[in-house]
Amino acid sequence: MAAIASEVPLPGDNRLGAILGDLSSKGWSWQPHMLPDALYHALRAEVLAANLQDDLAPAGIGRETDYQLDRTIRKSRIAWMDGSTPAQAGFLQWAEQLRQSLNQGLMIGLFEFEACFAVYQPGEFYDRHLDSFEGARNRVVSLVVYLNDDWPAENGGALVVWPEGADETSEPAARLLPEQAGVVFMLSETVPHAVEVTQAPRFGIAAWWRVNPSIQGHIDPLA
Repeated sequence: MAAIASEVPLPGDNRLGAILGDLSSKGWSWQPHMLPDALYHALRAEVLAANLQDDLAPAGIGRETDYQLDRTIRKSRIAWMDGSTPAQAGFLQWAEQLRQSLNQGLMIGLFEFEACFAVYQPGEFYDRHLDSFEGARNRVVSLVVYLNDDWPAENGGALVVWPEGADETSEPAARLLPEQAGVVFMLSETVPHAVEVTQAPRFGIAAWWRVNPSIQGHIDPLA
């Protein structure tokens, strides 16, 4: 674990400033080639192996008692991260550095982090959605990381992002191809987004930072 973790550099001040500025002004930020090279290659190797060994489960929608599998809304497979491999440990360290920077820059009190590998096979997609209901505070900032070596536009699978608070009739703000080591930040409660149908296997990480929404002293468990 230490070998990967020791190679994970902090993002530069200019890039961190751009992320903070984007989240403050429009609720989302696209950062091409942000994931460090060593971490990218280690995580890509792990998700490829998980896909080959069929160590992924169908992804659902909703949380806790509202959780369900609905293949008309979301078709993909996931594997939750627990930090038990060098690649995962390095990624969690990298994400922790980002959490501290986001808290310092935005004063939003991010507390917990959850992440999973996400794989879309040809024909799979995720319809427009929010990662958290407004006010629920179970997910506050979403993080998406892409683990694809080459991704021409004809592969599809773009992440479609709408303006913060946009309704169903609004035009998208961007269509982001899942390019190598690219990273997306979004405010979970207010930025609608979707994954268009992919024409090639699409590999990445979906992750979220949460505040501490404790109820009677009990922290809302991760799902």
